[in-house]
Amino acid sequence: MSGIYSEQMEERLEKIKKLIKDKAQNPVTLIGVTKGFTHREVNIARELGIKNFGENYAQELLTKEPLIAAEISWHFIGQLQSNKIRKVSHLVDVWHSVTSLKHAREIHKRNERAQMLLQVSLMGPSNSKGFEVKELPDIIGKLQDEGIDISGLMTMGVPGDMVATRVVFERLRKLADTFELSECSMGMSNDFEVALESGSSMIRVGSAIFGNRRAD
Repeated sequence: MSGIYSEQMEERLEKIKKLIKDKAQNPVTLIGVTKGFTHREVNIARELGIKNFGENYAQELLTKEPLIAAEISWHFIGQLQSNKIRKVSHLVDVWHSVTSLKHAREIHKRNERAQMLLQVSLMGPSNSKGFEVKELPDIIGKLQDEGIDISGLMTMGVPGDMVATRVVFERLRKLADTFELSECSMGMSNDFEVALESGSSMIRVGSAIFGNRRAD
């Protein structure tokens, strides 16, 4: 892969790091989302200092993992199914889209050290599979009673509507604080600045780091 691409990625990363420094309300983990990219892009990003990478698809993760040149931390950010959890539970450190007790229990059974974030349905079609706010006290209580540690909450913005997205992000931050959960995963390439201003602790950034990805 050309040196020009590496330079372009480095320039993008510097801009993102500056935005994090200027806008973040608390410490932030930058997650490079590599859906549609190869191990080559992951290795370049790792050389440039990114240590956390997000994958949407189990098979992509399994394909890339053996070809990564340095130690990284994998985050699974796609919709969960039990078979996906079984395939990659030995590789994934953080699960961002937990939407059922069944999946939380399956993850914990296979890796007790894995971090889990509950996806919350607040507004917009992207969050339709998440937990309703009214469910959270019961869900969190049940999981904690079973010895399952929930690290935080996760949500997505409202496509094409930054005003509504800010409302969603600010509400999620308040919910995380209410339940005394440290992590708040929100913000992608098109809305992570709003997420930073709203108190995100994890931003999931793909094209803003890697450029345009191939079509799915």
